[in-house]
Amino acid sequence: MQANPPGRDLFSNLAGCLTALLTGGIFCLVGAGLALWGWSILQNARASASWPTAEGRVTSSQVDHSTDAEGGDSYQPEVTYQYMVDSLSYENSTIKFGENSYGNRRTAEEIAARYPVGRSVAVYYDPGQPGRSVLEPGVSAGSYIVLGIGVLFVVISMIITPLTVIFRNRGG
Repeated sequence: MQANPPGRDLFSNLAGCLTALLTGGIFCLVGAGLALWGWSILQNARASASWPTAEGRVTSSQVDHSTDAEGGDSYQPEVTYQYMVDSLSYENSTIKFGENSYGNRRTAEEIAARYPVGRSVAVYYDPGQPGRSVLEPGVSAGSYIVLGIGVLFVVISMIITPLTVIFRNRGG
């Protein structure tokens, strides 16, 4: 059996540590980005609970279906509505801030069914940006999903990355 040239083990260990740090750093940055986006969703949901309302009308209501690369199905209720604020007409399709995609068709259909075409609806709009609006204001469990996933990415990368470097340095 041939021995490794001097410095090869050190180089291999250093390369492994740098790879772990780079991977962990990317994972942490992605998590931080998701957490910031999730925080924005949560803050919008909180703010929408106190927004004024305008009368609106549903112009379309359906359920969209998509399949991911692994064959998983996803269903999204798609509801478009029009409303007026200060004599200006707006159109939007945000039902609520947060969870808007579901793993089963029935849930998405139930949400879309609450908003049949032609129905008069209360539209909660941002008084500073009347084009931003929702039909279901406030925070729901779904408002925390993206924030939670982002925090989870950050926490996992902050635990796994140092452990990987420590174990590589110990030769284990």
